[in-house]
Amino acid sequence: MSCFDVIVTFSNEIFRPFLLLVSSVFAIYFAYKKIGNRVAAQYSFGGESFTPSHITEVVLSNKKDKPVNIYAIHAVFHNDLWLELDKYSPPKVLKPYESLSLSMNPYSSLNVGSDKYEPDFMNAEIYIESDDKVIKCESRYRPELLERYAKVAVNRCSYNGFVYDETVAYILVYILDNSMKTAFIHKSGYIGNEWELSPNHLGQNATDQNVLGMIVANKFDKVFSSHVIYRVQSLGNLVAVKA
Repeated sequence: MSCFDVIVTFSNEIFRPFLLLVSSVFAIYFAYKKIGNRVAAQYSFGGESFTPSHITEVVLSNKKDKPVNIYAIHAVFHNDLWLELDKYSPPKVLKPYESLSLSMNPYSSLNVGSDKYEPDFMNAEIYIESDDKVIKCESRYRPELLERYAKVAVNRCSYNGFVYDETVAYILVYILDNSMKTAFIHKSGYIGNEWELSPNHLGQNATDQNVLGMIVANKFDKVFSSHVIYRVQSLGNLVAVKA
């Protein structure tokens, strides 16, 4: 037997069992990933002006390497009362290792028999109906993490899809080459947004007279197929400017 044959034989005796062990471990691991279902659920609840507190959103996370079809989603309270939150036809599909956010519908009231029922939402268990089984999720209430802060209100005013603020004094809507454009005129006289014409400034602060004068002086009233000018009285409050 040559030296090379001795080395090969020795390597097979030492490393082959190790390689078989490693491959077996990986095979078991990947098989485990596909056996059964494991879904985590985080839910939020709250109420609105004319509806009672209810579960508003459920975020499902698939912990396995196979998809889960969702035909219905339920909340269980005290291990014996279940509430159907929503059902789906066709089913929602929760892809492997992905998350799915589902909004829940509000209701007017809940009853158990003839008695009004108010669930303990802090301790709900989320279940989902899949193809041939009901899956109990690893449920967790998701608290409002920013509840100790005062919420900043957002006021968003837009015209023709363009958001503007209180610095806009006038809005000029015009049709050029069969295309409708929306230009904003700043209080200082600057003209922007959908405005690629010249001039791009009134040369002075924006007033009814100055805006109308710019249109006539540059013969835009002849160039535009149609146009209308709005004075911004306040955010969301527009008044048409007459020539």
